[in-house]
Amino acid sequence: MPSINHPSKLSNTSDILKTKVVCTIGPKTASKEQLVELVKNGMNVARLNLAHCSHEFAAQVIRDLRSYLEAPGQPLQVAIMVDINGPKVRSGRLADGKPVKLKKGDDFFFVNDNTVLGDATKISTTYTKEFLNIGDVISIDDGLLTFTVVERLENSIRTRVENSGWLGENKGVTFPQRTIDDLPAISPKDKEDILFCIQQGVDMVSVSCMRDVEDVEELRLLLGNSKIKLFAKVENKRGLDNFESILRTSDGIVLDRGYLGTEVALDQVVIAQKNMIARANISGKPILIANQILETMVSNPRPSRSEAADVANAVMDGVDGFVLSSETAVGEFVSEVLDSIRSIALQAEKATNYLEYQAKAMKNVTKPIHVNESIASSSVLAARQTGAKVIVCITEFGGTARMVAKYRPLIPVIAATRVRQTASQLSAHFGLIPYYHEGEETTVVNDSLRFAYELGLVQPGDIAVFTAGQAAGFQEGTTTKMQLVTVPNF
Repeated sequence: MPSINHPSKLSNTSDILKTKVVCTIGPKTASKEQLVELVKNGMNVARLNLAHCSHEFAAQVIRDLRSYLEAPGQPLQVAIMVDINGPKVRSGRLADGKPVKLKKGDDFFFVNDNTVLGDATKISTTYTKEFLNIGDVISIDDGLLTFTVVERLENSIRTRVENSGWLGENKGVTFPQRTIDDLPAISPKDKEDILFCIQQGVDMVSVSCMRDVEDVEELRLLLGNSKIKLFAKVENKRGLDNFESILRTSDGIVLDRGYLGTEVALDQVVIAQKNMIARANISGKPILIANQILETMVSNPRPSRSEAADVANAVMDGVDGFVLSSETAVGEFVSEVLDSIRSIALQAEKATNYLEYQAKAMKNVTKPIHVNESIASSSVLAARQTGAKVIVCITEFGGTARMVAKYRPLIPVIAATRVRQTASQLSAHFGLIPYYHEGEETTVVNDSLRFAYELGLVQPGDIAVFTAGQAAGFQEGTTTKMQLVTVPNF
């Protein structure tokens, strides 16, 4: 009988959710008890944004989460993702740290001194060079506040508030009519943050406002041989224009639609999202959608109908998962948010024809097909033809499992590995259920089947498909073996 209450399974159902959920950790969810609840309710990745929290706060969250996940006999895997600011301009600090209300038509000053504490009349930013002209527009917090420059002063600019709203600290600032070319990909603070990530052994970093392949390569050098996965955040026009090269050189993509929507027309963002998802699917790399996912649930127990449709459509387009921000960091209905997004995603998965994804993936593979691709695609085909109940990928660094997931199999995929960090990292990939195998290498097949049995995925006598990569030391993604086995009695 099933004995593991795994968060991949939805409550009161035998359904397995393939879509992943990233939860941003903030004041509402930072305690160990709250973190445990997030895991039990279906969080696959815990996100820490170092633009909004200190190293001390992040380190405590990491300790608390790992103390739960690494307890003896604990089968659950959750990745830790840290968000690095990158070449992104942000608003400065406020006098009492609390948001201030701005009114349409009022004067508002942007000062060129980042030591100044802001209020309802002024704010500093992290970019202080003179480059705006009268009539230029400034956008803050994904366009929730906009300003028009009306006068240049010696140490500031005077603007007109174009719409009423709340201004908070450390919010993203964009200049829709301008491009800043001299912002470094990595600031001194970013370097400190990356060193912190390496010291903490986090699973992945997501870096804001990646503009081109040079930005990605600079980050690669700083990460060194740490094994941390690099997710590039696409949230400006340059990043959109250079998407193909950014995708090719990164481990995954985070599409921040809110920030992107201040630089690119909203009707173009919708089409760009679909195109980027399709390209990421073909490449076999995960793509996550961020910003304004279930935003109304920050203060309401139910999402809007348009939000539900947005999530469902993204799932049907092929997204790997969603990044919840304020919904879980400061929201009033955290558990309801997780229940909502997971149930919406599950229904969307049920309505999606994944056979079309498999055909599309095969069609776009370079011919002649590499051995790795052939075995990965063949395992999915064999599972479908034989009525197998599960695919088990035995992998060291995750390449084998990621390649199988690329073909969107209709059945669950257990990603079995003896490397704990690999198990955590695979939590961000659509359709994968990571299994950290602590036993001997000789028992991994039988133990993986037992894990699948305890999850309720298989019964004795069912067929399972195994794929395996090469021995330790070979290049990641070197898949050399496929085997069909019968599930034994346990």
